[in-house]
Amino acid sequence: MLVVGLLGGSAAAFAVTERLKLVRSPITHTRVDKVVSPASGRRAEISFRVRKADRLSLAIVTPNDRVVRALINSTNVRAGRQRYTWNGRGDDGKFVPDGTYKPRVHLANAHRTILLPNPIVVDTKPPHIALVRENLTVVSPDGDARHDYLKVFFRTTEPARAVLFANGHKVVKVKSFKAGSLQWGRRNGMPTKPGIYRLYLRAIDQAGNSGPRSRLFTVRIRFIELGRHIIHARAGGKIVVPVSTDARFYTWRIGSRHGRVRSRRLVLGAGAPGRYHLVVSARGHNARALVVVAP
Repeated sequence: MLVVGLLGGSAAAFAVTERLKLVRSPITHTRVDKVVSPASGRRAEISFRVRKADRLSLAIVTPNDRVVRALINSTNVRAGRQRYTWNGRGDDGKFVPDGTYKPRVHLANAHRTILLPNPIVVDTKPPHIALVRENLTVVSPDGDARHDYLKVFFRTTEPARAVLFANGHKVVKVKSFKAGSLQWGRRNGMPTKPGIYRLYLRAIDQAGNSGPRSRLFTVRIRFIELGRHIIHARAGGKIVVPVSTDARFYTWRIGSRHGRVRSRRLVLGAGAPGRYHLVVSARGHNARALVVVAP
């Protein structure tokens, strides 16, 4: 009789368990943001559909089920999508400690309390980024596939998006949180004005926290340059000036004379005494110098 009773009790318990499995959950289509940061102002959205009208309460709880924030206290809601946000603060208005929390829903009419399985990570710590190296110090974004792009390699202390700043302005923001490098060129905002640009990096993590900047480094944008702005020569002598460019060929013009060369040391006959303008050109960019030829 004892064995029969035990078997009967087990069968009844099994039947109740199976029947509960068939009862549909009163809420569906749950969506919960994964991270929130009070420091960055990023909030977590919590949304779900309620099958039937009910009196709803919503709280944020710790892993040991301690309530840190009562978002909604016994409010009548209609059937359909419900949306709420949490800013990472507790009931006392202060930031909750960094860690993992979960939303807990109570439906009074349905006599159900449901702990949503979606965790929310509170993260207020800013990420740090360190510059590893850059591929170039002189960039020529003229589209000839020679030194057109600056590539910067970096490390971050956590998954984060790197942001490159030039002269204090944001110029590149990496899409991936796992990238270890970024590229800057004409196609993504590199200016065509020659000069020296001061660069640094920042990192933004998944919670929206922005970290301190990396060390400063510089890059020079150059298309074609002459080694001197004023060149002195003597009549009958030579004009000698360095030319800096990554173009395979460039053209030169002085007075009525002109030519096309590839040497990075331009040597020309000085000609008659006078003052002349020397112009060198490569892929639509020019550099000029004043040539003074003395008797």
